[in-house]
Amino acid sequence: MKRLILLLFMACATAQNAQAHGSHDEQPVAKLENIVLPAPKVSIIEENGMRFIRGNGIPDHETGDFPSRNNPNSISAQDYNFKVTLTPQKQAQKTKVTNRTYFGVALNGIPFDPGTAEYWKRDRSSGWVEEGIVKGRKKLGIDQNNAHVQPNGAYHYHGVPPALVKDGLTLVGYAADGFKIYAAVPDLYKSSYALKMGSRPGQGQTPDGRYDGTYTQDFEYIAGHGDLDECNGIVKNGEYIYVLTQDFPFVPRCLSGTPAS
Repeated sequence: MKRLILLLFMACATAQNAQAHGSHDEQPVAKLENIVLPAPKVSIIEENGMRFIRGNGIPDHETGDFPSRNNPNSISAQDYNFKVTLTPQKQAQKTKVTNRTYFGVALNGIPFDPGTAEYWKRDRSSGWVEEGIVKGRKKLGIDQNNAHVQPNGAYHYHGVPPALVKDGLTLVGYAADGFKIYAAVPDLYKSSYALKMGSRPGQGQTPDGRYDGTYTQDFEYIAGHGDLDECNGIVKNGEYIYVLTQDFPFVPRCLSGTPAS
């Protein structure tokens, strides 16, 4: 049995608990004073062919100010208990990561959550999902580590968290299917996604205007356009890994293996 335990402790400020996964619309901010969060805690244990990642979701690095003008939610402790396989296998069919599922979890216990819950005209049925990062501009209150806060207080990453990246390609976490997640600043690998040419259909059925990265649907995967596959993965030293990138998709939008529930 192999056992690896990683414990991280640090103090932060600000806490508030509300409902789960929802909108980050700009709205008035009520600052909270004299509320101190618990220290960050995370444990990673490997046994019986599985990797168990447990934590309280409190980041072990500086964050933006939450609540803020563009994200009215405060960070609060969570009760995370993730389990992924130690022997991931690629599958013929890829699994899409929706805005209701996590792609994976960082070594510090903070989830990677690539999509948002924001839609064109606030209409979920439209299928046009707004991106949290557009042309390098961070929306929805995303902070210096490309993270912000859900209405239930869950701090989560939408892109590369620089605080976790060292020189070169750095292991930063594990995906839901068990494969490792790496990142580098600047990028060492190029995504194979690109903006679509031309303009959106418009005519009241979709957003108007040119494809500019505002919506997830503005991008398309072009095999061979970059270094990475459709799920932002690549084989390195005989091992399949995922790579977070500075450009879309930032955090992979699909899984090459079978995700744990």
